[in-house]
Amino acid sequence: MTDLTVKIPAPAWSEAQRLAVLRRFDILDTEPEQAFDDIARMAAQLCQAPVGLITFIDEGRHWFKAVVGLEAGEAVPPFCAQAILQPGLLIVPDARKDPRFAGNPFSRSGPALRFYAGAVIRTDEGLPLGTVCAMDRTARPEGLTPEQAETLAALARAVMNLLRLRRAEQRLALEQDPFAQLADALPQMVWSSRSDGHDEYSNAHWYRFTGASPGSALGRGWIEMIHPDDREEVLARWQHASQTGEPYEATCRLRHHSGEYRWMLARALPARDARGAIERWFGTYTDIHAWKESEALAAESRERYRALLEASAVMLWLATPEGMLTHIEGALDAGGLAETSYRGMDWLDAVHPEDRARVRAAWQWALSSGSAYQNEFRIRLADGEHRWMLANAVAVRNPDGSIREWVGSLADIHDRKQAEEKLRASEERLRLALHAGRMFAWEQDLTTNYVTRSQNTVALLGIGSGTLDEFLERVHPEDRGLRQHFAQQAKAQGSYASEFRYILPSGKVIWLGSRAELASPNRLVGVTFDITERRVAEEEIWRTANHDSLTGLPNRGLFHQRLEQALADAKRQQSRVNLLLIDLDDFKDVNDTLGHDAGDALLKETAARLSAMIRSCDTVARLGGDEFAILVLDPYTLQDAADLAGRLVARLREPFTYKKRVVSSRASIGVAAFPEHHFEPAELMKNADIALYRAKAQGRNRVLTYSPLMRREIEERVALGADLREALARDQMIPFYQPKVSLETGRIVGFEVLARWHHPSKGLLTPAYFGAAFDDADLAPAIRRQLVAKVVGDMREWLDGNLEIGRIAMNLSSADFSQPRLVEEILDVLQGARIPPSRLEVEITETVLLGRSAEGVSTILQQFRDTGVSIALDDFGTGYASLMHLKHFPVDHVKIDRAFIKDLGQNGDDEVIVGAVIGLGRSLGLRVTAEGVESRDQERHLRRLGCEDGQGFLYSVPVPGCGVPPLLLRGL
Repeated sequence: MTDLTVKIPAPAWSEAQRLAVLRRFDILDTEPEQAFDDIARMAAQLCQAPVGLITFIDEGRHWFKAVVGLEAGEAVPPFCAQAILQPGLLIVPDARKDPRFAGNPFSRSGPALRFYAGAVIRTDEGLPLGTVCAMDRTARPEGLTPEQAETLAALARAVMNLLRLRRAEQRLALEQDPFAQLADALPQMVWSSRSDGHDEYSNAHWYRFTGASPGSALGRGWIEMIHPDDREEVLARWQHASQTGEPYEATCRLRHHSGEYRWMLARALPARDARGAIERWFGTYTDIHAWKESEALAAESRERYRALLEASAVMLWLATPEGMLTHIEGALDAGGLAETSYRGMDWLDAVHPEDRARVRAAWQWALSSGSAYQNEFRIRLADGEHRWMLANAVAVRNPDGSIREWVGSLADIHDRKQAEEKLRASEERLRLALHAGRMFAWEQDLTTNYVTRSQNTVALLGIGSGTLDEFLERVHPEDRGLRQHFAQQAKAQGSYASEFRYILPSGKVIWLGSRAELASPNRLVGVTFDITERRVAEEEIWRTANHDSLTGLPNRGLFHQRLEQALADAKRQQSRVNLLLIDLDDFKDVNDTLGHDAGDALLKETAARLSAMIRSCDTVARLGGDEFAILVLDPYTLQDAADLAGRLVARLREPFTYKKRVVSSRASIGVAAFPEHHFEPAELMKNADIALYRAKAQGRNRVLTYSPLMRREIEERVALGADLREALARDQMIPFYQPKVSLETGRIVGFEVLARWHHPSKGLLTPAYFGAAFDDADLAPAIRRQLVAKVVGDMREWLDGNLEIGRIAMNLSSADFSQPRLVEEILDVLQGARIPPSRLEVEITETVLLGRSAEGVSTILQQFRDTGVSIALDDFGTGYASLMHLKHFPVDHVKIDRAFIKDLGQNGDDEVIVGAVIGLGRSLGLRVTAEGVESRDQERHLRRLGCEDGQGFLYSVPVPGCGVPPLLLRGL
């Protein structure tokens, strides 16, 4: 068999490209943002998974922008690094079976994340930046549905849109900054720096001239570009300007991208804050290389150059009064314009065909009118490329006013035009982003309260630019006061954000979020966005998290919050709080007999009935399973609450019809109240629960109000449990034996095992002291195991002594029958001692058969009987369904309860009942034993009635194992 391998095609991008684009979005190591958290949460909910993430893959790490469902420090397998290599979604049904992750320790140690579904966050150019993913600690072979996969991919695209929006917001301020726009439009190299000389900005001309990569000039990197011979002088001038605040000016040689140094004129002016301190410097570098080299030229040349410099021209040209070009200066430096190619009117042939007619008409108008000329157009260079140029020209006149010649300049503005086009495209993208994000930008004049809004406001809100009052009139009345103070808060804090409701012209109410920054003392700028869907989702999430999905009632968490608030209010107002805990007595029986859909119907019907019987100020909740709770507030007293509980029990007892079947149930209720029972929520809940427990223990279908005695009994039972655990550890549980005697022969036919606790200080204790332990699911089996081991040891010793012991009867509790290996455990001990199962009898009371696991009890009893173990029904006649139990359970032996034997011979009813039981046993082929025989008169009546066996103090008190042989040897 060949190894399973996964082939991934090589990506069409390089890691360096991907990382560069990722860092341009400036998302790494940023603070959590609600929009990203919401998407991660939606990804988890969409995929029905506990974990949702938004990750970005940096060099050497997976950085989480949003995390839902992971504990701090919990390890995550490197799924996402594989996901970004995929053309589509990456689905990993089980990491332990996937060759890419099977060997990874993260997929096997601790609470391993085994299922993964990730969609790639990808740029328009196809560069993967990270993933939106959902993970589960359980393998999911089915993966995702097509709808889930498509929606997960849509969430990844939504994250990409968020990234673009963040970037657009960051760039918006810079792109709208008039300084930045002007800087890129000027032919000079423009820069700004902090007061200490660290550059903050350089325009595009700087990077084009130096060949440096964008951003490398920031800080003090500009010093390295200056000729080493000029640095000392430049730094001295800079230091002087920084200290005095005087304008900065210096000439120096600056390194060109070709490697040569060119002369530049550096100038800068300081910008001061409100206190007069220098905040930053704004400056330019002007190329004066040609000027420096031509300082020795004639005065006319100097005058021409000075005019050109004043016009900030890159190229200079001269033309005749008729417009024929006669001279071009600096053509080669400006990008390949050849003088011979543009002499005369030939320069018009080089103008782009689309611009030619317009340029010709404007030039002819200037020639005819003598007006100054200015025009922008595209011109073909020597290499065939068309570039945008700015042409300026003025007429030089003779003394008589006639035109002697034209002097003009031609500046390359191609970069500026491209920047303008990019700005227009950026503004369009911003417009589309605002539209897609259902948001609008605005600016508020704090002196007039006039608000200028972006154009899409009309479509979103039904209003355009206008006064603040016009907007406030549409804000929801409950939120208007908050929104009125928005500007004051933003002005006081520098920035502010708020959320509020807004009423559209149609009457529909939506939620808006606003963020504002103080741009100047009297100007606020900000954005407002539609958050209706988010608020609706949050409200739904809150409802889902705080309400029961089946009944719609508040769940345990919300109920505890309301209980805490109600108690806090009651303490402050000296009022009352009543707490009712409700448990359905027969819920499991409905589920087992009619199905879980009927159980769900019962829960919903219960919720409806409880809700209908309380006031609007009260709270009914489903705590889980079949347990409900009601919070009843003032002015209800404790007695009022108990009366209400009684009415609730009666109402819940009424049957209802579900799918043509009658469903009925009963309920038990425990009641506790403040201030009577406690003032802390947890303790009040505990007291109500204690009352509920007692109500169920007393027969169910009733209401009990808490009393301190109940808690003391619970505490005593807990203390008893601790003592019994220590007794078991010290092997202090021992068996005593009481004989069963044949009433016909007087011989011993068996013994019943009775548990005793050999307490080191209290002596020998009977179940009257520790009988509650037999209801404990942990203690009862432990006591039984210790007794069985000792009983079987005694039986082996007696049989080895050739004593006829008959059957030894062991009592089993309800808790014993919850043990899955009960039969195997007892039979293993018997087999280990070589004792036939026929020597053992299992005694159970009717309370065992009345439990919720009656079907399981019947199965276990049949397993005992199949091995030869006899089954005895103890305390027969005290239950309400004894005859039914004889029919449905494998019983061999019935023991008449001592309550019917006590007055035998004196009470005619008891004699009738005992006779009936004996006759019933004989008819069914069952052996009958009378318990509690204490007199010869009772014995005679039993013998006359045909009872086979008797047990009681008449024959012997319970004796330890060492007392059994003497009883057998001497007889009774």
